[in-house]
Amino acid sequence: MDGIGVEPAFPVRLLSLLCDELDATGGGVWQRVDWRTGDSELFLHGQPQASVPTLLQATRTLRHTHPLLVACARGELAPLTAQQAAGGRSAWQRSPCQRFLATLVESPQMVSVGLRGGSTEVCGLAFARSGTDFTPAALSFLAEVQPVLQAVDRHVTRLSRWSDTSPAGAAEVAGRIGLTSREVEVLVLVAEGLTATAASRRLGCSIRTVHKHVGHLFQKLQVHDRLGAVLEAQRLGLLRFPSPLFRSRAYSPVAAGRGHEPLPT
Repeated sequence: MDGIGVEPAFPVRLLSLLCDELDATGGGVWQRVDWRTGDSELFLHGQPQASVPTLLQATRTLRHTHPLLVACARGELAPLTAQQAAGGRSAWQRSPCQRFLATLVESPQMVSVGLRGGSTEVCGLAFARSGTDFTPAALSFLAEVQPVLQAVDRHVTRLSRWSDTSPAGAAEVAGRIGLTSREVEVLVLVAEGLTATAASRRLGCSIRTVHKHVGHLFQKLQVHDRLGAVLEAQRLGLLRFPSPLFRSRAYSPVAAGRGHEPLPT
């Protein structure tokens, strides 16, 4: 897993905007870490890409002593500064993680916001700067935008998984027929046989919005029902065969052949 994250691991423009808002002169990073092995993937802004191997190795060896990573592994995802997580300014200054960061940023201070956490994998954003610690206003800002950041993380993660498991050239096909990234997400959920209610929970939107996206899918794929959408998507090379939808008794070819059938709720 070790390596430089490539889009859509996390939108580079969003990472840049957050650095500007937080006055993170030392840059920012999106990072996902396998807590058991220390293997990680990261995407940097404001630091030279040449520092990536060093950061990956540091994560592997120092993750159990990094106060922000440890907090995330405990499931504590709220915005937090390294000083707070370490137990004070003196404790952070004595930390081997602070000493390592000092090789990249003079008098380093750090703040992080968790996206996912637990004993198997942690994922979050961290920002660094020199001088004084990040302010309570910076923490409040991160707390306000955290739900949006987590939604973006879920969105790009699903698209990455689709890209990894879809047939070669699927992204080009989606672009050619005008599917948006959200419509691709909905197509995958349709293929998995999710109801509109389940899909809305997965996507964090209303059932009405799910139906709207499904309607757009039908129009762009020129089909009239869910099974037809999956079959056409597979024919075009957007999805692999077989789909879980074909194992659903509620959506047999006979039932789907009756015409436009809305997602069940």
